[in-house]
Amino acid sequence: MTVKISPARRKMIEVMTLKGLAPVTHENYQRTVSALSRDCGRAPQSLSADEISAWVISRIGQGLCPRTTNADVSALRLFYNEAMGQPEKVEGLNYRRVPDRLPRSIPEADVELLIGGIKDLRYRTATLTAYGAGLRISEVVALQVGDVRSEEGLLHIRSGKGGHERMAHLPDPVLRTLRKYWKNTWPRPRSWLFYGKSPDRPITTDSLRTAFNRGRDQAGLDRGITFHCLRHAVATHLHERGAPISVVQDLLGHKSPDSTRVYARTTGTMFRKLDHPVARFASAA
Repeated sequence: MTVKISPARRKMIEVMTLKGLAPVTHENYQRTVSALSRDCGRAPQSLSADEISAWVISRIGQGLCPRTTNADVSALRLFYNEAMGQPEKVEGLNYRRVPDRLPRSIPEADVELLIGGIKDLRYRTATLTAYGAGLRISEVVALQVGDVRSEEGLLHIRSGKGGHERMAHLPDPVLRTLRKYWKNTWPRPRSWLFYGKSPDRPITTDSLRTAFNRGRDQAGLDRGITFHCLRHAVATHLHERGAPISVVQDLLGHKSPDSTRVYARTTGTMFRKLDHPVARFASAA
């Protein structure tokens, strides 16, 4: 059955395609405009600037974090500015200040407990791969069989954040686990490395997140720990073990070293290694 697409949505998709936005951004932006239309009960192009602003304010009132509502604003600006040619409707929409918070990490022992608590082989292997290679959840579910460069010890990330390609480090223990997964999975993956209900469709971010949450709860860990914390965790753990910030930056695929330097502020292990001059006289104080 063919799904009918409205002219406004088609134009929005055209703009996003020409800008080269990632598929996940396509989905998120369309979801935002659809939610606006649904909540206001009218086609989005017929709404006034005040109605659009009130909707964003209502989202803030629901307690949504600045990153979420800022993504809403980005979607609305693209829709009205570039797709609809109605820039006056979003002139008053501003981005909220994002607090400079430290990323939340997880102790190494807790990561082991969490991953071990995931019963399903497919989701357990996917979660281990995410931690081992420092991947985002969207990058894990998008992995294809041909993305595993076993001889080089690399993973080809086709569509990272912002649509950027990169090569991620594939540690030998993760590669061995992937080989065991391949051997014990039937039918064998054909295109998607971690497939869903059929080999022709990948697992979804929702299903992987659900498996992660069950493993976390099984391990008795804080429910505030999210899948993305694995990415923070591996960065912190590697830096604690002596990996330079530049290496961690390459692993995570950060374009700016400023995005990675935050991990140097999250760990006391690195500071404890310092030859601090206070040691000369503190014992006598």
